[in-house]
Amino acid sequence: VLEAVREGVQSRRFSSSDAALLSALALPVAAALSNSARVAEAERLSQTDDLTKLHNARYLRQYLVNELKRARRYGSQVTAFFLDLDDFKQVNDRHGHLVGSHVLMEMAAVVLASVRDTDVVARYGGDEFVVVLPETDIEMGLRVAERVRERISDHAFTGGRGLRLQLTASFGVACFPAHAQSPQQLIARADTAMYEAKAARKNCVRHAAEAAQDA
Repeated sequence: VLEAVREGVQSRRFSSSDAALLSALALPVAAALSNSARVAEAERLSQTDDLTKLHNARYLRQYLVNELKRARRYGSQVTAFFLDLDDFKQVNDRHGHLVGSHVLMEMAAVVLASVRDTDVVARYGGDEFVVVLPETDIEMGLRVAERVRERISDHAFTGGRGLRLQLTASFGVACFPAHAQSPQQLIARADTAMYEAKAARKNCVRHAAEAAQDA
């Protein structure tokens, strides 16, 4: 709807030529707004994982750049944790990839329900997820990761077929600036800690070593 208003006691009525001008302007304005909406939707889709509807790795990288800049400016901390499902390949091998895909969607819902609205959850790839906790130190980050780990372990995954699959995940936690000085380092430190959890006994949480930040 395009509306034009003249205000004031001395304002005159719109003429037929005024109406014609507004009608002529309406179509290009509508086209511009429509194009803008399509561009915005395309940008949103380019930063969203198709399966889980979480943020994807592309969004995560840009978000971390901005969040770490903000943290440097205000002297705050940012914690991130990497989680990877344990033995997820067995789900696909035993039940098929459709069940596996549904399990990943369920996993996304479990993680989202376990963190704050201000936290960012992204599917990094495959059965790997990253959670970013702004203004959060390593101690709180470890507690959140442990809470998510417990909820995953307690959850019965249906796979969309009424199954009751019990799954676990391994977690690696890292914090800016204690463990990393850049977004790439933060993800790498969390990823390394996650593999340490895998090597230990799986279904556990490990955190990055503070001495590693200069590597």
